[in-house]
Amino acid sequence: MTPSTSAGAHVRAEYKRKPELRDNSYVMGHHGFVYTSYRVASALTTRHPAVLLLSANYQPFEFALEAGPTLQTNAVVVAPRTTRSLDASGVPLLSFNIMPSHSAFHFFRALQRPGVLELNRHAFSHLDASFDELLRGSGRITDAADTFEHAIAEAVRQMPPASPPDPKAMELIRLIEARPELTLEQLARETGRSHQAMSRVFSAAVGMSLRDYHGWLRQRRMFGLLCSNRSLTDVAQTAGFEDSSQFSRTFQRWYGQSPSFSRNPKFVRVLGPGDEAHDDSPAEP
Repeated sequence: MTPSTSAGAHVRAEYKRKPELRDNSYVMGHHGFVYTSYRVASALTTRHPAVLLLSANYQPFEFALEAGPTLQTNAVVVAPRTTRSLDASGVPLLSFNIMPSHSAFHFFRALQRPGVLELNRHAFSHLDASFDELLRGSGRITDAADTFEHAIAEAVRQMPPASPPDPKAMELIRLIEARPELTLEQLARETGRSHQAMSRVFSAAVGMSLRDYHGWLRQRRMFGLLCSNRSLTDVAQTAGFEDSSQFSRTFQRWYGQSPSFSRNPKFVRVLGPGDEAHDDSPAEP
């Protein structure tokens, strides 16, 4: 029996038995996160991380670039800040999100336009049992982190070679992520560089301005606030948004679903560093 037949039959049967299965988000600190779902369908979104999308049962899903063709695929990598839509309704989907601080980010950053590359899904078949655990929500955060690294390694094996990132850029990325509260002026003093010099190094490595990334990273504070009992208005203002409407629009544009869905433990289960079964946290879809 082929991997696609065995894995596909098992996951489809599981979904029929348990259509109420929740989404799962496994957060590996600043390096990335894995999001699993049977019901992903989103209009155009733009992600700051790079992304690896895999169908757990080899069933194809629809992936479309902005003003581009629609792909029917079961494995694809997406460069950071690539605007696209996705329809994986009924497909057990795993989304591996790779942040700039991850050692493999530069491979995804180097993808040539349109910033998308289809992969051989069967090359990931040795991870199918682990994928199934992540979809069920039964995997531990340590297991999820291990699966994340193995999946990224296989994706990189299928991707074109890329020049290593500038060590100065990596130093800056680590500093920003470790201390997101620092202003750009404080970052300049910490590194002994001007704003212009920092931005040139950072933009070349990450593909976006330092100011944009710094602002986005600081706004990630909202994920830590969503799981509280605070109102969406309070969460939005604390995270630096003008109001809850702007917050909701931005969240929808980034992740293709509403913040009210992501904060509801009936729909989403989240595990983070040090957690094994923390059900009341928000997700990063």
